Amino acid sequence: MSTMAEDKTLAPAPSPAGSAPESGRRRFRRWRFWLILVLLLAAAVLVRMLATPASDRDNLSPQNPAPNGAKAVAEVLRQQGTEVILTDTLPATREALDDGGTLLFHDANGYLDEEQLGRLADSAGQVILIEPGFRELRALAPDITAAGVVPEEGSPLAANCRTGNGGPPAADGFPAENGSITRGGLAYRGPVMCYSFSTGAQPAAAYAATADGSAVVLGAGHVLSNEQIVREANAALALNTLGQNDRLVWYRPSLADISIAEEPQSPLALLPSWVTPVALWLLAVGVLAMFWKGRRLGPLVEEPLPVVVRSAETAAGRARLYQDSKSLDRAAATLRAATLNRLAAELRLGAGARAAEVVDATARHLDRPAVELDALLRGFVPRTEAQLVDWAQNLQQLEEEVTDR
Repeated sequence: MSTMAEDKTLAPAPSPAGSAPESGRRRFRRWRFWLILVLLLAAAVLVRMLATPASDRDNLSPQNPAPNGAKAVAEVLRQQGTEVILTDTLPATREALDDGGTLLFHDANGYLDEEQLGRLADSAGQVILIEPGFRELRALAPDITAAGVVPEEGSPLAANCRTGNGGPPAADGFPAENGSITRGGLAYRGPVMCYSFSTGAQPAAAYAATADGSAVVLGAGHVLSNEQIVREANAALALNTLGQNDRLVWYRPSLADISIAEEPQSPLALLPSWVTPVALWLLAVGVLAMFWKGRRLGPLVEEPLPVVVRSAETAAGRARLYQDSKSLDRAAATLRAATLNRLAAELRLGAGARAAEVVDATARHLDRPAVELDALLRGFVPRTEAQLVDWAQNLQQLEEEVTDR
């Protein structure tokens, strides 16, 4: 009875049902205001991130405020009354050109193919090309050819606009004679060339245009960048070239312009017609050859495995051979080499360490005279089996000291 009474007294009283949920609800009511505030702040940040367009960091992008962008010249053109329309797809560009204006085309990644460039040429009137390649020149400015790069060494390039016969251009709108630009970019040759330089053969220029100015190639695209626009007369060239019309369609092709075939062609369709029958014939010949020349294996034959000898037994057997043949020198050489190898490994000297190096390292490690250890490891030569046994025990004791130290 007393035991049962003690058990009843010591047993903890059961917790009332629902106490844990009640505690959780009280804790939630206490922190409810702060939780709602955090959720509202997170939602506001998410909405702001979704509503803010991603920053443009591409070279010569009119929306890029970084040093490599061209936002400064685009904003100045707008302030001067030029309507700057930014497009990044071919359909949007052709639609914008329906209302007239100058096309500024900069395809740094070569997204447009020849068919797309032909459609762009049909829609464009006056066109300005920024550092174009061969395909862009053939489609939009066939009278202008590429001529390499503009050397960056030397003084700024003066305008000095000249035609093919060396005279000034007849049409208006070309760069002023008193302006110079910084060097760099690509070089071109055309009916009208400005900012030219000597190449050792025919002159080339950072600015080339047709005789009537309907197509302009600006090889010095860097003059439009936010970093370079304030140097020399770069701003004058940029504003004079881009601001000749009240309307400028600035077209930079994007990944959306890449043309994809409607049905990707199978690689098998590219093979000649005779490949399939020849492959089937070779397969049949191979199968027949396997049946003809293939080895016909008989039933499996059990073969006993070789005897496995433990390393300890091998060492003991080798020792008995040395003992029977009285080969004290061979046994001593084996013990000496094995001891030196183990000491070198223990002292981290490497596999190629010499015996003298092992002796010196062991002496430093044990703080013992090197002469004593040299006599033990290198100089001692046992003459009897008893001396060999004592010497082997001394070597083992030395190894244990090095290991324990």
